[in-house]
Amino acid sequence: MHGSVLIIDDDEDLSVILADFLQSKGFTVARAPDGATGLAKAREMLPDLITLDFNMPDENGVETYNRLRNNPETAVIPVIFFSSTLTGLIKRMVLENPRVKFLKKGCTPKELEQYVEEMMALPKPEPPPAPPPDRT
Repeated sequence: MHGSVLIIDDDEDLSVILADFLQSKGFTVARAPDGATGLAKAREMLPDLITLDFNMPDENGVETYNRLRNNPETAVIPVIFFSSTLTGLIKRMVLENPRVKFLKKGCTPKELEQYVEEMMALPKPEPPPAPPPDRT
């Protein structure tokens, strides 16, 4: 497997474990401890996949997700939500968008690898066409 993954999670220990595992599978990995830093890194590196903690201080995972989706550069990046709890909101997002998955914290490495492979196999959407030149 190859590609890049951005881990946005305030749990330092978990993000190190995830990064080490994904790097061992051949991925380039970057980490961010909060949503604001994660958004900046996502715009900078345009990763192939983002893992996103649901419960973070300041800006939670859903707020970060919405900001990612509202930016044309990051809107199509697949996201795996990591949380100890599956909320109704996350369930709805997973059902409505095939580029969003949920994985419970404490999952096995095999489960993580399966989800990452599945998300990396998604076809890359075409970027939106450039707006016509301004002729005023």
